[in-house]
Amino acid sequence: MTGTTERSRPRVGLAPAEWRQSRYWDRRYRADPTFFGAGRSAFLGWLLAAVRDRPVGRTWLELGSGYGRDLRVLRREGYRVRGIDVSSVGTAIARKRGLAAARADALSFLRAQSPRSFDVVFSNLFYNMEFTAADHERLFSLVYRVLVPGGYHTYSVRSVSDPWFGKGTKVGPATYDLGPDGPVMHFFSNAYARRLRRGRFRSVRSWEGDEDQGDFPIRVLYMLDRKSRG
Repeated sequence: MTGTTERSRPRVGLAPAEWRQSRYWDRRYRADPTFFGAGRSAFLGWLLAAVRDRPVGRTWLELGSGYGRDLRVLRREGYRVRGIDVSSVGTAIARKRGLAAARADALSFLRAQSPRSFDVVFSNLFYNMEFTAADHERLFSLVYRVLVPGGYHTYSVRSVSDPWFGKGTKVGPATYDLGPDGPVMHFFSNAYARRLRRGRFRSVRSWEGDEDQGDFPIRVLYMLDRKSRG
């Protein structure tokens, strides 16, 4: 039998890139429901230490929340936290744990939110996914819109110093298709992060270094930016 199967046919309303991401992460989470580990991420540990002595509101949103490992930690810390992810498998795992997680693409979700809805918007390796530079501009603008004045936009990304930068097939600026065992990935430089921040946020703290992933070490940038009160 030939033709597109039901399993490979994009769901109605999903853009091709979003469909590819959804399928990739659904496969990952089916194979290993705690693919990234069970405890809090290294990035969240850094973030909580960075804001410990700062006035930070209690309403947080995670973009790309997966199966909810960091949502769970933040809920225990007393934050009101929501997560969104393109993986229906990941969000189903999170909801079974009683976490507020929804299957949604970030652009559509953020457009639907009221201005000044969140005190913190954070993400861990989310912006590395299959986004164009125009997508990043739109996402950063929408995050700016939904944050309260003085709210925090904080994220981790794999950097252009990552061992996997330049591997696979180049499909755009600093963007590579890593093949059947990896997604399309956009790598960040400090200059690119500054460009996205400009006119929206000011940098509060940043860090670049190696993040231990066992047999798969990665090089990351951690960013803590703050929305202008103007």
